Amino acid sequence: MLLLPVLLLLMQVPPVPAPARPDPVPPARIELTTPFPVHLGSVGPREAREAAFGIKSIHDRPFHLRVLDLSLGLSLDEAQLATPLQPGEVRLVTVKVDPTGLVGPIKGAVRLGTDDPGQPNYILRYDMMVRPEVTVDAERKSLGEVAPHESPELSFRFRREGGDPLKLALASEPAAYLDAELVPGEGGSDLRVTLRPRRLKPGVTAGLEVLKVATNAPKQPLFTLYLDWRIALPVVPEPSRLVFTEPKTTLLTLELRARDGKPFRILKSEVRGRGFQVLDAPAAEAPRQVLRVRRTGTAVEALLLVHCSNLEEPLQVPLRFLDPKARPAKGTVPAPPPAEEHHHH
Repeated sequence: MLLLPVLLLLMQVPPVPAPARPDPVPPARIELTTPFPVHLGSVGPREAREAAFGIKSIHDRPFHLRVLDLSLGLSLDEAQLATPLQPGEVRLVTVKVDPTGLVGPIKGAVRLGTDDPGQPNYILRYDMMVRPEVTVDAERKSLGEVAPHESPELSFRFRREGGDPLKLALASEPAAYLDAELVPGEGGSDLRVTLRPRRLKPGVTAGLEVLKVATNAPKQPLFTLYLDWRIALPVVPEPSRLVFTEPKTTLLTLELRARDGKPFRILKSEVRGRGFQVLDAPAAEAPRQVLRVRRTGTAVEALLLVHCSNLEEPLQVPLRFLDPKARPAKGTVPAPPPAEEHHHH
């Protein structure tokens, strides 16, 4: 019975607090009087800058500062730290920043130590955006809709900021229907590209070109550029080619639609090659025409020519038969199925 009162007394005694742990980081003895971190903004690839840090002593006695570490591209004249910092003194410490060899968002710092073991180390931070040496006005451009008789041209404009004179070279072979040349100019160079629609294979109505350009900039040895285009025919075939993929499929339909929505007539249609036949005779004038094409044999390919009243030249529609049972001859590679859009790499 005596144990119960003892336990109750022990429960009423407040626990002894654990001794406080000393702060592992001593309190700061300086204040920064300039904005922190220092933002240097957009900097050229060889544009030297200065970052300035205002340091005010809130210590009760003099102390020395010394440099412990510097980020890449920084230099600091330690004569600025030769004399001790007096209580209440404000000193401006400047750091030279050389962005050579750097590119993109950069963050750096100066780490300072003191001769007072009761002080922490101090880190002075800065940031900047280093512009690349070589720039191009756009990595992707478009020729938009192109008429079959046009030869549109556009340029990719390259510039170099600082460093050696800019040198460019084509690192990829352009397609046969493209003319590409590098034209040096004042303050930069142009990659001039011209599309020649008359060199396109029948049925090719759009493309996404991939052009590679090599430079003499160490950080940017290669640029990959993209150029898209689409042929604007007065009569739009849907699909742009007829492909028979199954032996049992012998009939496909080709729809012809006037781009401007106005009626037109099919004057005549003809097949160049064997194994295919057009079933429909020319119909009355209409903004939409339909032709049925029959496969009559095992010929691999032919070309359908459709003469229309609103076309100067006949519309060319490739006809293909991809027989799954056919095997390529030994040592040859089978041709891939045609795609609706042409992509050149």
